[in-house]
Amino acid sequence: MPHASPLVGENAGVILNLVLALSLSIAPVPKWERTSSDSSAFLMKNHEIDGGLAIALDWEKRAVWRMMRWTGRTWRTMATPAAFARAENAEISRSWAFAGKDDAIHAWQISGTRWTDHPIRRAGRLVDAAVAAGDEVWVAGTGKRAWQWDGVTWHRRDTPRSAARMLAAGRAGIWALSADRRTPMHWDGTQWTQTALPGGKLPPPPEDGISGECGTTWTEPAVEITDWAADATGGVWASAEVRSHAARCVGHVYVTLKALALHWDGVRWRRLSPPVKLDRLEHVATDTSGAVWFGSADRPELVYREDAWQPIKAPRGLETTEEMGPTADGRGIWVWAGRIYRLS
Repeated sequence: MPHASPLVGENAGVILNLVLALSLSIAPVPKWERTSSDSSAFLMKNHEIDGGLAIALDWEKRAVWRMMRWTGRTWRTMATPAAFARAENAEISRSWAFAGKDDAIHAWQISGTRWTDHPIRRAGRLVDAAVAAGDEVWVAGTGKRAWQWDGVTWHRRDTPRSAARMLAAGRAGIWALSADRRTPMHWDGTQWTQTALPGGKLPPPPEDGISGECGTTWTEPAVEITDWAADATGGVWASAEVRSHAARCVGHVYVTLKALALHWDGVRWRRLSPPVKLDRLEHVATDTSGAVWFGSADRPELVYREDAWQPIKAPRGLETTEEMGPTADGRGIWVWAGRIYRLS
């Protein structure tokens, strides 16, 4: 029987490398487009961006919430109700704005320059909100309180645990993330179901303590979701970190031991394996092409599409990434880093 020459194996390796190189070369190179706005107030803090709306807390003179609308060419400042501008905290989702003030949660549906308020009285503090399909709107308050708007009235839909985030996933229903960010809760139309994040072997807690009031003991490491987004099929994608907290300062002082990317496939949460080691992972956004964009505070890091990873090269001078979110037309995402960029 004839034996294969060693050159055949070498040639096979060369061919395989060539195929891999070609597959990477035909992947679309992420494109950056810098946008403009008419206000410097949006260089401030507490940024949020979703579709054609963006908000930020203007700290220049006194804390005031401001809003911008995307015109298709630039960002323009909008007039807002006083209850929104002076709110303790504010959120946006699609064409809705939410604000907590004086023990009430205001939920405005925005159409052009008209704001229609659907308030929730004696609701306490606003935590988060999400707009699902049609007229369905969800709002989370403190102490496990949650409400669903059906287009006519609010219904109480309390969560099993206090919630930190809400997420609309199309026909797949609504999600709420527990306040400790370790338990995603799914509403299937009739009830909440708590889901478990993937465990497995986690890094050990830090060996060295810290000085001061926080003491020197660290909690056992756990997976915590830092951000999440839904795709067009109802799948949920999350950026996550394995964190250990200073035992006497839980939620305030922590160390990140590992960064993770997660995906809910309709049955369970599973880990993805990024091709590079990431120190942090704090943002995720999706677009209508099926691409999933992951980023840290330093910069957008990776895009995941068609079961393949691709690194993102940031433009020169990019500042700290404050927020990432979907564009109004769904073709690409917004990246808020000093100014707002369109990334596609």
